[in-house]
Amino acid sequence: MEPSLINWTFQCIDSKSAPITPPVDLRAAVSQIKQLPPLPGIAARIMKLAADPLADARKLAAIVELDPLLTTQVIRWAGSPLYGYKGKITSVHDAISRVLGYQFVFDLVLGLSALSPLKAPIEGIIGTRSFWTHALASTHLMTDLNKKLPAEYRFETQTVFFVALMHNIGLPLLADQFIKEFKILSDLAEANPSLNLYQLEKFSLGVNHAELGSWLLKSWDMPPEVVEVVYHHHNPHYRGNHYQLNLFTYLNDSLLAHINIGDNHEANNTDQAIQELRLSSADCDNALTKLQSELDSIKAMVGICLNI
Repeated sequence: MEPSLINWTFQCIDSKSAPITPPVDLRAAVSQIKQLPPLPGIAARIMKLAADPLADARKLAAIVELDPLLTTQVIRWAGSPLYGYKGKITSVHDAISRVLGYQFVFDLVLGLSALSPLKAPIEGIIGTRSFWTHALASTHLMTDLNKKLPAEYRFETQTVFFVALMHNIGLPLLADQFIKEFKILSDLAEANPSLNLYQLEKFSLGVNHAELGSWLLKSWDMPPEVVEVVYHHHNPHYRGNHYQLNLFTYLNDSLLAHINIGDNHEANNTDQAIQELRLSSADCDNALTKLQSELDSIKAMVGICLNI
């Protein structure tokens, strides 16, 4: 940890109230960024496909196959033990039509391609391996819990998957834009695993991944419900637009913290979230148990995402 940050931390401990300004204040630097990373071409094509009433597996496969890396990832994904397909998959179209399904591949490829330009360290408590582990665990847990909601309160499957995948995108964006500061945050998180990452970001940098992620997705013209959740997902008291989906995402992160995925989430409002979403503690426990049985396969799929 840098000496200035160590000294500032000791000052906070010794004083009755912490200084308002953090030792590494990124607020001004963030406001001066003129251009965020653009939405990659493949992701832009996928987004356009969403508005095509004639979209099908063939059209989706044609877009995916423009990128050899994505093609390999989708085919490897379809062969994952998690899906138990015994046949041989040799094309993206086969992966879509025989194993994974159109919507799953659509969302997966959109996430993979959108994240591809953001360069971040693979290892570490907030590296891309941890990011993808949390993201994929979230897609499984949120999809499973969504099925347990009363039918009239369920969210769209596509929206749940994409929110689960992308709600922490601000972390790789931070690594991409501010390498030195990301390293400071990573060191702090490693040294203080019991502290909440969201609060640690404010403490050390003056900004947090929720702010950065929502800014990026808004610049990419992502759906407003996704942008809202990315910005508010650490706040269970938010009651603006799409607050139920935000509360659902907050609950997901709280539950994952119980099995040491993600940071030490503030879970004071978990019971309230469960009740308000019309779930039960048993629903959550069963979904979490199911997820734990799938973790080895999920970690193998993380390797596919990282192309390792």
